[in-house]
Amino acid sequence: MLQEFLATLLWAFLVALPVTYLVIRLGLPSLVGFLLTGILVGPAGVALVKDPHLVEGLAELGVIFLMFLLGVEFSIKKLLGYRKEVFWGGFLQVLFTALIVALATNYFLKYEFTQSLFYGALIAFSSTAVVLKLLMERGELNTPYGRYIFGILIFQDLSVIFVMLALPILSGKGLSLQSVVFTLIKSIGIFFAIFVISFKVVPYLLHTVVKVRSRELFLISIFLISLGTAFFSYKLGLSMALGAFLAGIVVSESEIAYQAMAEIKPLKELFMALFFISVGMLLNPGILLANPWVALGSFLTIFIVKVSLIFLVVLLSSKSLRVSLLSALYLFQIGEFSFVLALEGEKYNLFSERAYQIFISASILTLMITPFVVALAHRFSDYLLEKVFPKRFALITKRREREEEAISGHTIVVGFGVCGKNVVYGLKLLKIPYVILELNPTTVKTHRKKREPIYFADATHPEILKKFGISRARALVIAISDHLAVRKIIQIAKNLNPQLYIITRTQFVAEIEELLKLGANEVVPEEFETSIELFVKVMEFYHIPKNVIGELVEEIRGGHYEALRAEGKEIALPHLASEWWKLVKFQTYLVKRDSLLIGLTLRRLDLRAKTGATLVAIQRGDKLLLNPSPEETFMEGDILILMGSELHLKRAFKYLENPLEAWY
Repeated sequence: MLQEFLATLLWAFLVALPVTYLVIRLGLPSLVGFLLTGILVGPAGVALVKDPHLVEGLAELGVIFLMFLLGVEFSIKKLLGYRKEVFWGGFLQVLFTALIVALATNYFLKYEFTQSLFYGALIAFSSTAVVLKLLMERGELNTPYGRYIFGILIFQDLSVIFVMLALPILSGKGLSLQSVVFTLIKSIGIFFAIFVISFKVVPYLLHTVVKVRSRELFLISIFLISLGTAFFSYKLGLSMALGAFLAGIVVSESEIAYQAMAEIKPLKELFMALFFISVGMLLNPGILLANPWVALGSFLTIFIVKVSLIFLVVLLSSKSLRVSLLSALYLFQIGEFSFVLALEGEKYNLFSERAYQIFISASILTLMITPFVVALAHRFSDYLLEKVFPKRFALITKRREREEEAISGHTIVVGFGVCGKNVVYGLKLLKIPYVILELNPTTVKTHRKKREPIYFADATHPEILKKFGISRARALVIAISDHLAVRKIIQIAKNLNPQLYIITRTQFVAEIEELLKLGANEVVPEEFETSIELFVKVMEFYHIPKNVIGELVEEIRGGHYEALRAEGKEIALPHLASEWWKLVKFQTYLVKRDSLLIGLTLRRLDLRAKTGATLVAIQRGDKLLLNPSPEETFMEGDILILMGSELHLKRAFKYLENPLEAWY
């Protein structure tokens, strides 16, 4: 048995290496490579792995660790930070998708409603792994649509747990009010038992292990908690995956959560790879080839239904067509947790073998084309907004139009995050007229009450910029992180007003040249500005003259940061031959009660002439006397701040201890 298990792992990883490499080179997510690997080595492929039960065990183990990691990564604070996107966008998306798919499946395919509801739940979930990876790679996580996508994904991941709890009910086994109530009470009781044991036993166990300071022991304890809780949950009648999630929650709320994450993170990708390889092994290409049109029809249905519903749900909340379209196009695919639920659903006979294989096939297809859809999403949304919904962006009240027509010589600020607020603060101080365009309705509502000239408007549309007087504006400041939107805004603004001075930020160094070519006058790269600030702090620490630091910073910023962008570029530095900051020291001296300094003036002490050291300040109580006058008299408790070389300070201390000659 052990040899078969090791052989399974060996073949899986041996085939996964070249297959996944080719998949990534084609621009597809690695997840697709793992699924294809499973298909190739599985019982229905070239049969390098022949025992399906061994494959199912591998998949179960992958599910346990996947759910455990979800629990560890779950954060209450993160959830609250996205509460609007999670509880509005996520809740409505999962609810509407599940219900509409269930009703359609029940009506057209004549399935039982509970079984149809299960299908609806499977289709409701999107791929957290694929979508978040694409958002981070493209730098779009903090964009308006990125926030909605992230919030919806969080709610979907949480919903997996409740669907798992409902599986016994959805299976229809003894479905009655009594059985439903009993299942709910049983589930609540098991939850309570697991949490009590976890919060009493787990913290003590982890605290004891941590005190030993053994990484190996710590890892063993983490694995024991995850697998032990999963097994305990299974014995009590719940799924092992649910128990693993609860174990992850317990670990995430403990004081060692960060260390646990640091230890587990490197294993996360391995567990996900094993899980998706195992899912691929369970796919039977024969059934797919026998029903190709059914699989393709299922794929198209999933795409149309999910895109339509997510678009409507996000539109209700964001009031932005662009944000809604992009969110829908990013989230149309079937997610990894749908595979988890599908495996669980098979155990409850919610899937026939044919339906299961068709679902897996359609799901894999959605995952495979996701990168291509995302790559075209912005062009597609722009086309729809310009050709299909052009009037949507002209819906501004007459009162606001009068306000906008009256303004000229103003600055248009796109985005009102931290960067935008700082720009507006400066414009206010200089009394420069401005308008703010923002896509967060909550931000707009809040700051309209504070009498800010802020409007809910998408600056990527020409009609919006025209309405806000782009032809009469003097400057445009783009303070958003959506780099694709930034490009489009620059192009449109420059076409509408060639004399406009455009300043924009960017997260990516590689985009500086492109943004300048598009028409931006100044591009401020966040990474470079951070490095310049660090550079200034280092120079100040080494006491480089401030005017020299200023010249260096101007030199670096000159030519659009060419000094930092071009490798081997040298800057002409002023000659700082004497490293005086290495020679000059500062020391303090306390004037004690019996000191001969008391009553002496600085003139009579004549410290510099006698020792070479300089008295630069006197600390007297709460007061600091900088550059004290020659007539200043020393008092008990004074702290003298002295400057000079090491030799000068040594002489000064000796003289201050016995300044007799100063009295005569």
